[in-house]
Amino acid sequence: MPRTRGTRWTSRLPQAVAAMPWLLASVGVIVLLLLLVKALVAVLGHDRYAEHGAGSRSEAVMVPGVPVTTGPASASPSPSPTRTRWATGGGTGVAPAATGRTPVASRSASPSASASVSPSTVALTPSPTTLLNDDAPGITYRGRWAVSRNRPFGDHRDDVHYTVHDGDSFSFTFTGTGLDYITSRDPEYGDADVWVVDSAGRPVKQQRVSAWAHRYQPQQTVFSVQGLPVGSYTIRAVKRGGVYFQVDALRVRG
Repeated sequence: MPRTRGTRWTSRLPQAVAAMPWLLASVGVIVLLLLLVKALVAVLGHDRYAEHGAGSRSEAVMVPGVPVTTGPASASPSPSPTRTRWATGGGTGVAPAATGRTPVASRSASPSASASVSPSTVALTPSPTTLLNDDAPGITYRGRWAVSRNRPFGDHRDDVHYTVHDGDSFSFTFTGTGLDYITSRDPEYGDADVWVVDSAGRPVKQQRVSAWAHRYQPQQTVFSVQGLPVGSYTIRAVKRGGVYFQVDALRVRG
């Protein structure tokens, strides 16, 4: 008597039952592998962040008790990957040659990450206004900075200091009633935290500024503090985002 469809399935049931442990074991192995890969990705991601340190995060808390205000410029978008052409291996030494808007005709050797270009600060006796170039004595650069000279873009004295590393900073101690931080705006430029303290270290002004713009704009005042009592103050700015962070000039108000 020929077997029906039901009898055929019934005859195969023992084989299916026998194969169930192997199937369950295979599924378990696949799940364990996926969990292992997920844990590995999480660990590697944490290590990559740890390499950059606290300076790689866009944190605005720098001076306790002082709120952070946001500058009028729009938020910086992610730079175009086609314009970011240097290796990101995290090496030290000379900063990579800038692409796009920052051709380097004559570049000075960059200091190490722990060194500064100008180890001392200078308290100037100001005139009504004093415009200082980015290479003026007393401006201290910390991190991996480079200099771009002979620029045809309209920058003050055709040169700028620049860095591509988040967490790099500059500082300057001045005597007067205020100061303007002058730099360039560009689609590849991002945010920086800027603050001013008095001679006792008390905060005077703190602000997150953006140097982003739709097109390159030289000699733009992105941070200003005015009307202070005549005295000694220190400005410090830290790169927080974007591709480039530049210093073109500082204007001291007497």
